[in-house]
Amino acid sequence: MAGRAGALLFTLLLPIGLATPAVAETPQPFDWTGFYLGYHTGGALDLADVSDPFGAPIFGDEVRSPGPIHGGQIGYSWQSGSFVYGLEAEASLADLEGTNSCFAYSGFYVSANCRRKIDAMGTLTARAGFLLDPDTLVYGKAGLALVYSETTAAPNAEAGAAVRDSGTDFGWTVGAGMERAIGGGWSLKAEYAYLSYDADLSAPASVAQAAPPNGPFGVVAGGPSGLSSDLHQVKLGANYRFGQPGDVALFRPVTEPGMAPGYSLEVGARYTYGWGQFHKDLGLQGKGDYSLASRLTYENTDSNGGEVFARLDTPSGVMVKGVLGGATSGGKMNDEDWDLQFPAAAIPYSNTVSTVDNEIKYGTVDVGYAWWRGQRYSIAPFIGYSQFRQDMDADGCRQIANPNSDCATEIPTSVLGISEDDVWHALRLGSAVTFDVTQRLTFQGEAAYLPYVDFDGTDDHVLRSLVSPESGRGIGVQLEATLSYALTDAFSLGVGGRYWSMWTETGNVNFGGDGIIIPMRYASEQAQLLFQGSYRFSTGGGS
Repeated sequence: MAGRAGALLFTLLLPIGLATPAVAETPQPFDWTGFYLGYHTGGALDLADVSDPFGAPIFGDEVRSPGPIHGGQIGYSWQSGSFVYGLEAEASLADLEGTNSCFAYSGFYVSANCRRKIDAMGTLTARAGFLLDPDTLVYGKAGLALVYSETTAAPNAEAGAAVRDSGTDFGWTVGAGMERAIGGGWSLKAEYAYLSYDADLSAPASVAQAAPPNGPFGVVAGGPSGLSSDLHQVKLGANYRFGQPGDVALFRPVTEPGMAPGYSLEVGARYTYGWGQFHKDLGLQGKGDYSLASRLTYENTDSNGGEVFARLDTPSGVMVKGVLGGATSGGKMNDEDWDLQFPAAAIPYSNTVSTVDNEIKYGTVDVGYAWWRGQRYSIAPFIGYSQFRQDMDADGCRQIANPNSDCATEIPTSVLGISEDDVWHALRLGSAVTFDVTQRLTFQGEAAYLPYVDFDGTDDHVLRSLVSPESGRGIGVQLEATLSYALTDAFSLGVGGRYWSMWTETGNVNFGGDGIIIPMRYASEQAQLLFQGSYRFSTGGGS
């Protein structure tokens, strides 16, 4: 919950700042030497590989935990000509969470549901870089990292007691970024960082079938395990350097002196290439979603699509922007079940694989205000709405875990087995940052926290004539960044990336539509490479 409060606070503070620069009428050279204090907002994705003490897994053993991060940094830099170096300490509140199967080494063993939560992280680094011009710094950083996390491993079907490990773990970090001075001691920054660390975990005691298909279940003792984590951060932020020329005015918007803002409309189109995942965890009726009865994981690879986008900036500083797009892809779906009871067999663990046809449609619309703006930069807080629709068909069925379970005789991919049709609605609170890296190269980035996410879906098990309405409420994060090169004053080409993640914190399924309500957790991720062209229409000085 600390990360949740931090999300709202820092999303609002990023564009406003602890103080706002009143830029001098005669620009003064920016001095990168000295103490600085700043803050950042963005998102992170933790990829935790679980060490399996029993053997190679059939599926799972990697837990993906995305979420928003928000925090601050303090440091000291020295400038020697075009070279800038120094030390920096950074701390972030986080709200990262994810689940996946772990210890699924056999179809005759009841494996576990691993759930990860990360609440905070920090780094202590050396930072060094060079100036592309007096106001633009490109840098790298490396040093120590720490992460506070909690991992729970719960045997599914309530086959044993859950094991929980939590604490602060230490590792190392490297990263790179760009920082743009805008006057009055202030600078804007965009940064990527990679953190590597290990964490403790124990495999819980569970049960296994001694003599399939109907033999008794015996207890299997737990064992030592562990996690090896790769954590990726993307951040937008601002720094204030003490002792710089220029006055500081508290909490008021600033337009660069001498600038005559006019209307500016940028319109463009993008080709998108991406990856996505949707998974849902079916809990136990009346008992929550830590120990599971089933999990379906749709992984959609090599998506190809297109989108259009636009942004309007007005002389008053009001900004309106939006995007509308779609994509299609193939993929696969793993359908896991625990403790299935058939007339002729008892199944500890079943895992079937189907091929998937996937289609997504999405759009966002935002309204904001350019709190800081100049000829070569702007930063604008915004509020907006996001909608994401996804339709998936799972064809065929092949058993990969237990030969006594369903689909042991393969069903061909010409047969539709399951369809999943979903829509996610979300409120967006974020900041959009733009600054020139060089005379013609421009960075644009945005970080949006989703404090309210509404999920509605329908699961149709076609072969079983079982249609189940689904619903949930949760949170999410949406990140985007592009670098564009101006071929002319109006026309630009660019490349970038996008990452969206949403998940439910409360959810359920009306199983079969018969009023049987079972707890369920839903989660969606989308990552895309963006290749774009855009044209800008403008009047007056622009921004």
